[in-house]
Amino acid sequence: MPEQEQKPFRFINTGVQGTALNMAIDEAILTHYLRGDAPPTLRVFRWQRVAITLGRFQNVEREIESTLCQARGVELVRRPTGGRAVYHCDEFTYSIVIGKQEGVPSGVVAAYAYLAQGLMAALQCLGLQAVLSDEHVSKNPSAACFASSTQADLTVNGYKLIGSAQVWKDDGLLQQGSLPLAERAEEFFDLLRYPSESARAAALALYRTKTTPLHSFLPEATWDDVATAFHTGFNAVFAQEFVPGELSASEWELAHQLVEEKYRKLVWQKERVSLLDKL
Repeated sequence: MPEQEQKPFRFINTGVQGTALNMAIDEAILTHYLRGDAPPTLRVFRWQRVAITLGRFQNVEREIESTLCQARGVELVRRPTGGRAVYHCDEFTYSIVIGKQEGVPSGVVAAYAYLAQGLMAALQCLGLQAVLSDEHVSKNPSAACFASSTQADLTVNGYKLIGSAQVWKDDGLLQQGSLPLAERAEEFFDLLRYPSESARAAALALYRTKTTPLHSFLPEATWDDVATAFHTGFNAVFAQEFVPGELSASEWELAHQLVEEKYRKLVWQKERVSLLDKL
């Protein structure tokens, strides 16, 4: 990464955007950060349509009911990060671009544990006490991100609330994450491919023993409440304040270019499963 003058961290609320554009924006921010043209950035955002984001190496044909997704108007897009499928409906989505020069340690689990300080502080702002669990990577991971555990899961009263996934490029990190607000598990699992309905039901039942939406603890919490908590929480634990800002014209331009060249497609590189990337 080029040497750069230390800039204030940035907080961006990009509001409601298209499915492909949301993923392209995150890559555009990471690219500009690596060039020295953007500061570390915490972004919160929403979706124009119900969507499923797929992990970078996830096999769509094996794991997703694509025809049913199309029939129900659920858009599919591949994330630049690893991990499993995430359902974007009645949920809060965040991303953070930051790197080693800001003190983030190398490695997926170590970096997640480091950034989890901000996530825990955000949940604390909402009145929830979260802890990092000490579990081993599941040997039988579900296609759903929240059903898969790692050594650095963030839990509240034993339930996983936030699912996150990462990608490192050079010394820069992009982490993307989702906090479900309302209960949408059954309709999500309808869109995941299983060998039988009994297998689907068993997977859903297991999922519900491990994860729960925010509204099970805080029924009145809104998306805006969570956005404020994330901004406040990350400000509280990092050395610099995340100053409210906007995407640059160059970031917008690159994001729209990436939509056309990359994120409108589901197959933009060879698919394989990478358990290491899964959070």
